[in-house]
Parts: sequence; C-alpha cells; structure tokens
Amino acid sequence: MSLIEMSVFIKLIFIIACSFMLNFLLVRYMHQVNILDIPNERSSHTKVVPRSGGIGMFAAFAFGVFLFDIEHSYLFLIPLSGIFLVGLWDDIRSISSKKKLFLTACAAIILYQVGFDIQHFGTFLGHEIVLNDWVALLFFAFAISGFVSSINLIDGLDGLASVVSLAILFPFAYIGYKYQDVFLLYATLILMSAIGGFLILNWHPAKIFMGDSGSMFLGFMISIIVVYAIQKDYITAISTLLLCAIPILDTLIVMLRRVLHHHDPLAADKTHMHHLLLKQQCGNTRKTVLLLGLMQILFSYIGLGFKVRDDIFIFILYSLFFILLYFILTPMIKDSYYE
Repeated sequence: MSLIEMSVFIKLIFIIACSFMLNFLLVRYMHQVNILDIPNERSSHTKVVPRSGGIGMFAAFAFGVFLFDIEHSYLFLIPLSGIFLVGLWDDIRSISSKKKLFLTACAAIILYQVGFDIQHFGTFLGHEIVLNDWVALLFFAFAISGFVSSINLIDGLDGLASVVSLAILFPFAYIGYKYQDVFLLYATLILMSAIGGFLILNWHPAKIFMGDSGSMFLGFMISIIVVYAIQKDYITAISTLLLCAIPILDTLIVMLRRVLHHHDPLAADKTHMHHLLLKQQCGNTRKTVLLLGLMQILFSYIGLGFKVRDDIFIFILYSLFFILLYFILTPMIKDSYYE
C-alpha cells in the first residue's frame, strides 16, 4: 500500500492549518507574549515584529508526529525539545553564540546516545573511513552544532530560512517515498507542513519571524532527518554537503572571510550570501529568497544524481563550488559590511 493516501494529505493540511493558526495568534497577541524583534542597524525591517514563530512551528510539528504515529522511537524528541528551549531562551533573554554552540553540542550528544549516530564517514579513493566511537561522537557534535548555526545564520531575510529548509527537505521526502520508509517520509512531510503554515505569515513583508527557537529547531530536526538517511544508506555523509549546500557554503565562506580579515569568526556582520545578493537584486527580498531557494534545489538535484561510490568526487565538486562562490561574492563586499 502506498504511503501517500488521501488521509495523509488531509493530516498534512491540518498540520499546515495548525501552524498557521498558532502563528496567527502569536502575531495577534505579540505584546502579551512579548518576544519581539526590535529593528537595529543589521535589520532588514523597520517595524517591531514578533520573533516567536518557532513556538508555532515546534508545536505543530510535535502534534504532527503523534498524529501520524511515525513508527519510531520518540526519544529524538528529547534533545529536539531541549534545543527548541535553548532557542526560546535566547529569544527571551539573549545568550552568547559560544553558549548556544555548547548547548547544541550537548543536545547532539544526547541524540547520538538515543541511536542517531554516524560512524561510516564515506569512501575515499577506495578506502572506507570508519570512525571509532569517541571520534564519531566528537565529529557528530561538531557537525550538528555547525549545521544548526548555519540555519540560524541564514535567517536574515523574510522567508529565507523557511524556503531554503523546504528546498533541503524535499529530496528527503522523495527518498522516503522511494524506499517506502515511514519515518523518513512522514517526519519530513510533517516538518515541511509546519514550515509551510509559518511561511504564509513569514513571507515578505513578514508579520512574524521564527526567532532562534525556530531556526535552531529547524536546523536540529533537519539534522535528524539527514543522519537517519545516512544510517539507512540512502545517501552518503559527504553527499550532505550538496543536499544542504546553501547554509553550509554560506557559513564556511563567511567564517573564512572573517578569519582572513582578522575578525572574530562568530561575530555578526553583513557579509552573508543573502546580504550580498539582496544588494545585487536592488533590495528585492522576494527575488533574493527565491534565487537562493532555486540554488539549493539545484545543489540537491546534483547531490541526488551522483551515483559514484567514491565520495572523493563529491568532495572535489563541492570544493570547486566553494572556491567559485568565494571569488564571485567576495569582490561585492565593502569595508562597511564589517562595521
């Protein structure tokens, strides 16, 4: 029996509606909730906007998980809930980037202990790289923390993190359907539905932002989906570089550029890919968001299309993309972007 039935579509529409309604209420009662984004010199908006959208997305997703009964241990919800609360704490009180990285790494370690782990790193020049337990754990914590931060960093334009996340998730929904994998397909579709309901209100001009609670929840849940697909041998670990290319490339390029300019790699500035493309697009937010979404779809298509067993080819291709984008984007930067 196919995993895609009419009842599934009805449930997904219901999750979209729940996400939309929850976020609508968060907009309506934003002053009572009092999780607000006050415009500053780095903001792309001029009015006070609630940044509590992560609450609506997380609640809709959690509801969807139990609604679908995804036939998998619900233990992954423990570290996922923890990372959502860390993001919510940051939205309310504000915590340092280093503390968020540390807490994300702790959540990743818990995720590793409940069964979501990576030990087979890939095959390079005919040799399979298998990490021992401690190295695998440290690499896992580092990779998850880095990816969660990358989703957080691209959340700088109305709808951007949502659109890029949807572009990343779509191939995993396809993989889940192809292999008739209940957890992969339904977890991905539930997350996409929760994002979709939020995106209606987050599309430019946004009435609500997802905040750190939303971006950290998204990054962590996408990580869970990716790790699961790697464990099942649907994809290789290295192919993730293409399947999640835009946030990873943006983070690596920005951090390298900051280091070369003797700036703190964790400091905020306006040198991200979306900042530069927004200027190139004459301030058109929607076109910039759609362009980055289409770029991610292209990267995902390339990642899914690779049939070679040796990951060195994917790594070389990704490195070429990195170099190309670095030298295309860097000349667009003025010194004022670092101020």
